[in-house]
Amino acid sequence: MEIVQVVGLYPPHLGGQEVVVEQLAARQAESHQVTVYTSNLGAAGMPAEERHDTAAGGLRVVRQRSALIANVPVMPGLLGRLLRHRPKPDVLHVHTGQAMLLEIARVAARLRGIRYVAHQHLVLRPSTPLGRVFMPAYQRLLYARSLRRAHRVICLTTAMRDATVHTYGVDPARIAVIPNGVDPARACGEPVERRPDELLFIGRLTSQKNVGLLLAAVGVLRDRGRAVRVRIVGDGEDRTRLEAYTRQLHLPAVVFEGRMDADAVCRAYRRATALVMPSTHEGMPLVLLEAMASGTPVVATALREIREVGGDAVLTVADSGPAAFADALAAVLDDTALRQRLAEAGPVRAAAFGWPAIARTVDALYREVLG
Repeated sequence: MEIVQVVGLYPPHLGGQEVVVEQLAARQAESHQVTVYTSNLGAAGMPAEERHDTAAGGLRVVRQRSALIANVPVMPGLLGRLLRHRPKPDVLHVHTGQAMLLEIARVAARLRGIRYVAHQHLVLRPSTPLGRVFMPAYQRLLYARSLRRAHRVICLTTAMRDATVHTYGVDPARIAVIPNGVDPARACGEPVERRPDELLFIGRLTSQKNVGLLLAAVGVLRDRGRAVRVRIVGDGEDRTRLEAYTRQLHLPAVVFEGRMDADAVCRAYRRATALVMPSTHEGMPLVLLEAMASGTPVVATALREIREVGGDAVLTVADSGPAAFADALAAVLDDTALRQRLAEAGPVRAAAFGWPAIARTVDALYREVLG
């Protein structure tokens, strides 16, 4: 099968969607010919094109000259690439995490008579002032129409499926719920002794991730006389603001560590008392799956999508105020039995999300689309 995947960002650019596409494409390439068209953003020093052959297939990654405009990767040459791609793809798989990619894929698919699959990683919300002006119109006039005309739409959870039906009017019969996967290697080997007072955040420093709530809750703990160390791993447009807020709250034990490689992230999971996820909304975050696979307790806002994936391996907080979040953090920090229960439940939950099974499910969806 000739498979083309389109995504705005791809490793070494850091992010959950990027890892998902990389993992899925690598497994598809074991038995198919796969090409990933993406931007060159965050990929300094990487070749414009790279190939990896396998015994029965192969993977080609094509990074195009791009610009980041209002947090959207703009790839001027993408449509031409899709129209010129040879041989003619059997299926065009577009990841919809950035604006306009779906619309370009739709045009290319129509002109070439190709069936396309739209893969939703997050129900899009504006993240910049410009986005708040234009995003509602874009979603209503362009995105919803392109999503409804996709031959299939992949959603990560039933919560996302229901939101997609409600928000965009997609026929539920066209939607397949296929979760993200987790690499068993992210269980990170033998467990090590965990610190009793270390909270961990991993992710992009954006408004969606709501790190300010974590900082405010740590301030509440400090005022209650509870000392805690916080490691914040990741980068993003909110970093400067969050660092200033940390200084304002006088929290010297909060450390911004920037980006880490995979091995360092594994070590961070293994030593943390708990991973904290104060997000305002999510798709299906890989850090949740990785933390569960590592036996790391998770404290998160009580989003439907988090409860659906994490189940009894996550302590969720329904109240979004700092005091309620501080109460939940204190419970995990101080209650050994609770930590043990969460740690034991995590790997059991994560075992249901292995990448080989996820890739087979996507392959079966392609065969259904192709008839």
